[in-house]
Amino acid sequence: MPPDEKEERIYVKLPTSLKNALNNNLPYAVFFSDKGHRVSHLRHRTFRCRGNRNRKMKKIHQITLLNGRELLCFPKVEPVQPIDNRMKLDTTGQYLTVGRRKPVVKPIPPEVEEQRKQAVKFFTDHVFFLFDHREQILSDSRMFLAPVPVQNGIAYTGTSGFRRPTLGVYIEWWMTCVPAIINQYEDTWLVYYIAGSPLSGCNCCGIVNANGKCRSENLPRPFNGIWAPFVDVNTRYDEAKEHYEAYSLEEVVKLLEANDKGESLTERNLYFCQRENQMLRQKILDTREAGAKETERMRRTLLKAYLECNRDALTNWYADYCRKQEEGKEVLESLRLQKQQLKRQFREAKVTRMSYQHQLTPLKKRIYELEQKLEKMANEELSELLPGLYNRLATSEFLSFNDVLEFLNGEL
Repeated sequence: MPPDEKEERIYVKLPTSLKNALNNNLPYAVFFSDKGHRVSHLRHRTFRCRGNRNRKMKKIHQITLLNGRELLCFPKVEPVQPIDNRMKLDTTGQYLTVGRRKPVVKPIPPEVEEQRKQAVKFFTDHVFFLFDHREQILSDSRMFLAPVPVQNGIAYTGTSGFRRPTLGVYIEWWMTCVPAIINQYEDTWLVYYIAGSPLSGCNCCGIVNANGKCRSENLPRPFNGIWAPFVDVNTRYDEAKEHYEAYSLEEVVKLLEANDKGESLTERNLYFCQRENQMLRQKILDTREAGAKETERMRRTLLKAYLECNRDALTNWYADYCRKQEEGKEVLESLRLQKQQLKRQFREAKVTRMSYQHQLTPLKKRIYELEQKLEKMANEELSELLPGLYNRLATSEFLSFNDVLEFLNGEL
């Protein structure tokens, strides 16, 4: 036996069925718990266990994407310094100025600024190429976690929530956020830079087309439909950015170019057509919903004006209607009580079956007719009071009994 392994005797209490299987040399399975209990007065069987039985299983390093896919990750030898990426007010003074004191911005060395611009240009030049290979990127954690050299930010909160975006964050954001893909200027554009005010919605974002041409664009409101989804996706993988290995953008592009089959343009056009179709369908639904709301608002406005002209007549009618309802309910309760008493007399054999049926049938008929009258009373009387506007069959699309009640109660 190797010196780094040891033999350990574990005593376990066996159930009767398992002992019978062992005694008769039948197939069996044994399940161990962390602690074995030795019981002297029962039959025991000694099992050999190599190593430490309390040894924990090796942790599986993986991340779960928005679509439910799980990617195997590769831990870093030395994790990067963690950064607090929670949404909070900016304290640098660059994005949130309190009072009249202007923030002091530390100048960036020219060589550093030039490197940053070149890195951003490399990203914008290959944005559509990277988007075309989104399936490969979403299948490799090192491609997914490749850092993108674009620092987004919005007023008041600064760069919190936007720090250290990755290539996979952009891919998932483009695929799930409809406003992140724009069809205008007779071309298709991807949003790659976010800047604006979360309160007013004014923004000046960066968009890029397939030729790598960049321009500033004021994206349509609501602006929170653009930056909020990006923050949600970006902060989702903050822990993975610290602990797992990632390629650089240059390495990702080289790997994808080596396996490029040249069929991405057709797939891209098909994907954008499907997205545009989805956007048009959503616009149709939104327009219908907005139209229905506006129609209902105008209907209620006109009804309120019309009913206001007949307020006195409606007030008197409603008082008389409530009185008739109370009287009808009292009569209905009396008839139901008579019905119960008649049934009790029949059970006690005080009336014959023929007499019971002779009295019960007209009583049930009167109860049914009175219930129907009380139910339809409002529709019939309102159709006479408001002719042409209220349908006595309650099928009018202009006015209902609930509308009248809301008006009289001051809720219309």
